[in-house]
Formats: sequence, structure tokens, C-alpha cells
Amino acid sequence: MDSINDVTLLIKKSSKTLWILCGFPYSGKTYIGKKILEQTSCVYVSIDNILTQLHYDWNTNKLPDEAGWKKVFDISYQQTQEALEKGLNVLYDSTNHTKASRDKLREVASSVGAYAKVIYIDVPKEVATERWEENKKQKNRFVLDKNLLHQTMNAMEVPDSDENVIIIKNGLVE
Repeated sequence: MDSINDVTLLIKKSSKTLWILCGFPYSGKTYIGKKILEQTSCVYVSIDNILTQLHYDWNTNKLPDEAGWKKVFDISYQQTQEALEKGLNVLYDSTNHTKASRDKLREVASSVGAYAKVIYIDVPKEVATERWEENKKQKNRFVLDKNLLHQTMNAMEVPDSDENVIIIKNGLVE
């Protein structure tokens, strides 16, 4: 059984749990998220989807200002909280590259008596950068600004064991 299936089985056995995807841009979070969603009934909360709904665009670097980002994340927290209040599982897709961002999500979960677990997609910077280069050649994928890509990678705070984390690395769950 591969690691996505292992994680999917854990999610199927859970309820009222916030599953926080975490990793570099282009690490495969959305890919893994879609595979999980194919086999579970999680509510999917995606920062990229919210940005699109609000007419922002990674490709043209038309991104929110500080107030706009607050609105984007407030929407995501509201969606997450509403689903968890109903006893549903939530799969939250964003880089979640800082401990503070993951702590905020744990706070949202805790506020409604829900659990939170981090799914860290551990991919080397070089692999994520190669995927970014490949995405630049495709029409159907958004492409982050190079400076923002490196800024996010350099700001990554890898989750540690006290964060209730599952690590997906080289196709294995640790």
C-alpha cells in the first residue's frame, strides 16, 4: 500500500479532524490532496481556490495586498470551522510554511472541539524548483513568481514531532 493510501485510511477512520497539508510550493500538496479526496469525503479548503474565486491570479502576479490576504485566510478559516462544527473532516491545502500558520489552524480546530493533524510533504528544494520550471512550460498550471517561490521556500519552518505530523517523503510515511 502506498503512503497516500495509508493517509487516506487514517482519514477515513477519523472524524472532525483538520488535515493540514504543508510543504514547499510544487511539493505535490494539491496532487496528494486530490488523491485523498478521491477516496474520502473530506471538505476541501484551498487557498488557491479562494484566490481564484476572488479574481486573483498567480500567473500575472495579481495577488492580494495585506487586507486582501487577511480576507482570503478569514474565508478559509470560516469554511474550515463550519465544516468541523458539522463533525466533518477538512483537508486544508496551502503551503502552511510557518509554524504560526499551522498554529492558527490548530486554534480554529480546537475552537470547535476538533482534532488537527499535519501532513508534511517533504520534497527537496531542488525537486520543487524543477517542478516549478516544468509548470512554466504548461498552460494549465499556475506559476508562482520566482522571487515569491524562493522567499516561501526560505521561510519554511519544517513541522516537528510536537505538531502531530505525518511525513510523506520519497513515497513513504514516517
